[in-house]
Amino acid sequence: MTGRTSPIASAVPGRIRVRHPLLRRNDRFQEALGRLEALDTIRVTESNPAVGSVLLSYDPVAVTPEDARSQVEALLSAVLHPAEVPPVPDDPAPVAEGKTTAPELKWRINRVAKIGMMGSMAATLAALGVGKRVHAGFGTLFVAFMLVHMTVQRKRLFQ
Repeated sequence: MTGRTSPIASAVPGRIRVRHPLLRRNDRFQEALGRLEALDTIRVTESNPAVGSVLLSYDPVAVTPEDARSQVEALLSAVLHPAEVPPVPDDPAPVAEGKTTAPELKWRINRVAKIGMMGSMAATLAALGVGKRVHAGFGTLFVAFMLVHMTVQRKRLFQ
């Protein structure tokens, strides 16, 4: 594969580990898995779409490691680096007026939570001179906004 990084993370006789960031996309992962499973001499031992990884095994007596490696690279080259961009559908599903998609709504909620955190932190600091109850009230508001933010960002927080 000239000019590109090989998707083969490691290779020893009888075993090849394939890992690539584009294989985290479900469509590419399923296509690659289908093509790899169609090979006669190489079989899929385990796969993990979350990290874009596939473990392949083969008989090193029947297939040389170089041949196995070149077969896998050639096959995955078509999946990971297609020659043409897939056509865009003529009539994509329209989003109704006033309705937002789930990811867009999630990021709007997160934006409000971040602005609320900044405002409530400023109010908490300003309330230090007013009284403990006012200070505690704004502190509680800050924690509520922070929990909303952490809920939206939970996948990134716990990676």
